[in-house]
Amino acid sequence: MPPLAVGGEEAHKPQRFPSNVQLTGPHRLKNFKLEDMAEIFGTAASALSVAALLSNCVDCFEYIQLGRHFGRDYESCQLKLDIARTRLGRWGEVVGINENPRFVSEDPGDNAVQLARSIIEEILELFETARKTSKRYELRAPHRDSDAPLQSPEMSPVSRGLHNRLRALAHQRQKGTTLIKKTTWALYDGKQFEKLVGQILELVDELEKVLPVEEACRKLAGIEVEQVADEQSLPTLKAAAKSLDQVLLDAVMDKIAKTNGNGGNFVRDAATSDSADVQVGDQYSEAFFAQGFSSFAVALKSANTIEKVAARDSSRVQVGSRFGVRF
Repeated sequence: MPPLAVGGEEAHKPQRFPSNVQLTGPHRLKNFKLEDMAEIFGTAASALSVAALLSNCVDCFEYIQLGRHFGRDYESCQLKLDIARTRLGRWGEVVGINENPRFVSEDPGDNAVQLARSIIEEILELFETARKTSKRYELRAPHRDSDAPLQSPEMSPVSRGLHNRLRALAHQRQKGTTLIKKTTWALYDGKQFEKLVGQILELVDELEKVLPVEEACRKLAGIEVEQVADEQSLPTLKAAAKSLDQVLLDAVMDKIAKTNGNGGNFVRDAATSDSADVQVGDQYSEAFFAQGFSSFAVALKSANTIEKVAARDSSRVQVGSRFGVRF
């Protein structure tokens, strides 16, 4: 196969692509599978723009499946992946990844974009390392039904709705650009999952420092949350965003406050042990409303924001007011 010049009529260096790869435009590779990822790092990656690499990186989340060993943690782990993907895509959106000429050139001139490129390539390498680890597990262990990946239909309606919403948002931001044809692969180990997500988010932190866009990210996160019409989804989204996406968490907290009117009770971090109980929000007995005090309750709605609560033994904590209700 003759060398292909990539990056314009006068490319710096001809690049050799895998024999099964067809280059169809500045952002597109066809007939390419995730198994070829190692080869793209050495050849094709250097010929792709930062915009193309980021689109590829965001797309990699689409093909991760979680094994049945995740059990009850499946929903929360899937949403963690969705939020990591959303945060990465949000960064691309606010820097104008698909419109700004500095990102669509195969040879970015400024140091900031070159550094961003190296970080995105490192995220791609994390996906490839995790995929290889998963492959080794499959080769060592005989196929068992208990290892079969879980699917989104097995999620609760609220979590599935959030998953579908965040997935659609990622597709929208990619503007229909599909770089490579990938195959699905599964994560089987919780520790491997936490390591992968943690390392990805550390690199996203670095991206956000290279091109500081915190205020723009906050505004965009606010728009993302406003589009979550189902109020029942907000607590689930809040729990999933915790420690992963601070600007999204703040936006969720703001919407919950608005949803609750002028009042609102929130605890950012609650830890309980033994038989301890933490209740958040105002509570009313049925008799309270039966006696016609509903307008009184609205007038006395409490508003408290607590950063951290730690309860143990048989302690009881109420963040809010109680009307006719006892512990």
